[in-house]
Order: sequence, then structure tokens, then C-alpha cells
Amino acid sequence: MASDRRLSWVRVLGIWTLVGLALVVMMYLSLVEDTDHYRLEEHALTFLAQMYRGWIWALLTPVVFQFRREIRRRHSSWLAVGSLHLLAAVTFFVWCNIVRIWALNVTFGMWDLSMYNVDYVFSIFSPFTIVDFYLYWLTVGAGALYDIDREKRLVERHEEQLRTQLARAELAALRQQLHPHFLFNSLNAVSSLMREGAPEKAVETIALLSQLLRDLLSHTGQQEIELRREFAYVECYLSVEKVRFEDRLITHFDADEECLDALVPTLILQPLVENAVKHGIAKRVNPGRVSVAGYRRGNMLQLEVRNDLAEGARGGAEGVDHGIGLRATRLRLERIFGNQYRLDCSFGGVDGAVVLIEFPLRMAPRASSAPLLCKA
Repeated sequence: MASDRRLSWVRVLGIWTLVGLALVVMMYLSLVEDTDHYRLEEHALTFLAQMYRGWIWALLTPVVFQFRREIRRRHSSWLAVGSLHLLAAVTFFVWCNIVRIWALNVTFGMWDLSMYNVDYVFSIFSPFTIVDFYLYWLTVGAGALYDIDREKRLVERHEEQLRTQLARAELAALRQQLHPHFLFNSLNAVSSLMREGAPEKAVETIALLSQLLRDLLSHTGQQEIELRREFAYVECYLSVEKVRFEDRLITHFDADEECLDALVPTLILQPLVENAVKHGIAKRVNPGRVSVAGYRRGNMLQLEVRNDLAEGARGGAEGVDHGIGLRATRLRLERIFGNQYRLDCSFGGVDGAVVLIEFPLRMAPRASSAPLLCKA
């Protein structure tokens, strides 16, 4: 950050030095006949008069930039903004010329106390000194261009941060999807079935787990899939969980037929369903339900995951965003849909825990042949 500030000051000083040199050239062009008999000291005075002008404006540049921002922030009326800038332009015009002339007088030893009065101030103004009035507006315009470029860079930096956060969130979501506890519990369930003399059920569970892992690997590079395929994946996951919870886990799927070919972000429902099982069903003594639904609402697709709360659990507030699963889901939706999405969470009330997602409805180019559900 410090190097950026030094670079900015070098750039500002360099630009205004070039402006000062340009003003020197303009001064000589306007006085071409009068400068033939100039002495060395007079040439130095002409040169420094304009260079001081440029260097003074180099020092004033950050002040004018900040002044422009404050006017823009505090006033919305063009009349007020224009009036304040006009007053500032006149003020800077007078102040810059006074400081510049006094600096020249000090440099060449041509000053005394009698110069510091109102009459002397007015006597130093000439038609050429009006250039400071125009330099103020030039600086204001440069400040506007600088702020536009800065805001653009801030937006680009924010987008880059979102992309980085998205990548981290997706990796975290994948780690959660392949959580060791889930694999260990599934394998333990298979072992229990074998000991209980239910090899057919164990084989079926292994096949479901294998299909689940294949789906995870096949979807990692695919950004969007049809809703019917997403439902098939979620049902496969819940079928494996049913081996653990048996009759304690009741599942229900519902969707408008026209929505089944809608495109959804790959694995967008899985962390929500896993949360429903982990924080709802796993903590229940009595059977509990996990419901997954998809509906069309005008030009929007609405997805909903519900689950019964554990007995005696107290609900949370509307809009609470808990856990890495929900954070990862929110980041993915923001990355894909910008501000055209909705994610609401409610962890209390008669409906239990509810997570609602809504984003623009887009249909797949052609219907998928994937099955709607994966039966256990």
C-alpha cells in the first residue's frame, strides 16, 4: 500500500511538472517579442513562475479530489454542486496566485512586509493568471476520471474475491459431501446388515453408496444439471441414510412436471438435505420427515427443503444462516445469479426447519433421460 501511495505522488508530481513546462512554452509564445532582451534572471523568473504554478497544483490535487467527493456525497442538486465548485474555483484561483507570487519573491529576494496587503494582492493579477481558474476545473475532471477508474478496480477486486471465496466454498462443500463420518456410518450400516443376516439389503446399500460416489465424481466438473437429475442424486443419498435410520427417516419429493427439466446448479440441494438429516432426523427419537420440492413461480424456480425438528428443539429466527453448507450455497448462488436469487432460512414454527431457494428459471436444451428417483 505504501508503494502505491509513493507511485501515485510521483505520477501526480510528474503530470503537473509537464503541465508547468507546457505553461512555460505558452508564456514564451505569448511574449515572443518581449523576451528577446530578457536577462538570465528574467528567464529564470518566467520559468519558475509557471513551474511553481504546476507544483502548487500538484500539492492541491488530493485536496480538490477529496473536495469533489464530499460535494458529490453531500449534495444531489446540480445547482448546489455547480455553485460550490464555482466558489471553490475562484477561491483556489486567488489563493494559488498569491502563494505563487510570494514564493517567487522569496526565491529571488524581492519581498518585504509592504507586499503583504490587499492592494498588492490585487496588483499581481493579470489576464494570464486566470489560468488557475481553468486548472481547477481540469483537476476536478481528472478527479472524476480517477474515481471512476478506482470504482471499476474495486468492483473487479470484489469479483475476484468472490471467485476465490466461491472456489474455497465449493471445495469445502465437496469435503462435506464426502465427509468421513458419512462414509464410516454407511459402511457400519452395511456391516450391521451382514451380521443381522440381511445380505441382500447390504448388497443393495453398497450399490446405492457406489452410485452416490459415482454421481459425486461425475458432477464435480459440471456446473448445471436438470432438476430431475438433482432429485435422483438426493434420493440416492437419502436411500443410503435410510439404512442408518430405518423407519425414523421418512422422505417426500414433490415437483411441478414442467420444472423437472429446469437447470439447477449441480449439487445445490445436497448440503441442505444433509443438514436436514444431521440437525433434524439424527437428533429425533420418533420418525421425522425430510421433504424436497420444486415449483415454478412465474419466471422463477423455487426449491424447498423441509425437515422436522428434534423433539423439544427450539426454533431460530427467520433468515438465520448457519453452517458451511448454507454459506457455500449462498456463495454459489451469488456467483451464478448475482442479485437475482433468494435464499431464506427458517428454523422454527409448525413447519420445522425450512430452507427456500429461488432463482431464474432456465430450461435444459433437451430433456434428460436420467430417472427422477433412485429407489432404495
